[in-house]
Amino acid sequence: MVLPRESGECELCGGTACGIPVASGWDFEYATTREEFTVLRCCYWGHMYLADRPAPEAMSVVYPTNYYSFSETSHERTLVAAIRGWLEARKARKLLEKVGGVESVLDVGCGDGRILDVLAREGLSPARLEGMEMNGIAVALARAKGYEVAELNFNDFEPAAWGRCYDLLVCHQVIEHLRSPRQALAKMRALLRPGGVVSLETPDVMGWDARLFRPRHWGGYHFPRHFHLFNTTALVELLQQEGYDIIQARSLVSPVFWIHSLHNRLADRGAAENVTRWFHYQNIPLLGLFTGLDLIQIGFAGTSTNMQIWAYRR
Repeated sequence: MVLPRESGECELCGGTACGIPVASGWDFEYATTREEFTVLRCCYWGHMYLADRPAPEAMSVVYPTNYYSFSETSHERTLVAAIRGWLEARKARKLLEKVGGVESVLDVGCGDGRILDVLAREGLSPARLEGMEMNGIAVALARAKGYEVAELNFNDFEPAAWGRCYDLLVCHQVIEHLRSPRQALAKMRALLRPGGVVSLETPDVMGWDARLFRPRHWGGYHFPRHFHLFNTTALVELLQQEGYDIIQARSLVSPVFWIHSLHNRLADRGAAENVTRWFHYQNIPLLGLFTGLDLIQIGFAGTSTNMQIWAYRR
């Protein structure tokens, strides 16, 4: 099957004339297609984007039923889940302390409700925790936990018909999947009450592993599902253009991208499945090794390949 495609463009310059080819690759992780995709980098902002990305009708192919986030909480290893839960709880507490007065939350791209679970454990009422998710399997799992979750694709969402606003919007590891982050930020702004906050987490193209594996195998490309990739400066600029004031922008550890980068290189070279399978995002020794490397990177270089930005609706 040849995937239907459409052209992408730079979200800051509004076209492709600024784009310089920097990478290409296929779906190394799920092997949904062996077709090659090309990444362009804006020569002014450094924003990266797929030049020719899967069209909407190809989404059911490139997001297979075993995609990790659709049933993430039911497949995590116990130790990985415990450590990750502790880290997510720390981030949630800091955010809630910084913002204050959070009662209503919408998680855009909530998967099976993992972040909503964290917020509920931090004392927020499950009745005020809502989500949006495009995959029906994930929606059913999140609803079974008691959350109100709408089954929809945020690319097609129209906030004017939604009828309610929120104190906090969570958009973690989602904006890079959307066809237009600029339009998505405008929609999120419409869903926030005045002074409401959006919490974004997304890959950062400036980390060591992004530079080392840039031509083809960097895990942050996630071919062909990541349509847009930013550096902190570019994403802050886009947020400010769309009516947000920045509270905080910082780097987070991202051992998974190191692991996926090595997996991708091996898969691309035809390594046996029992070898590539070892480079999995729940491999505890590798998670420990690359978490340590990322802490060194953040300490010395002040960056990693994962960023977190909190911003007020202006």
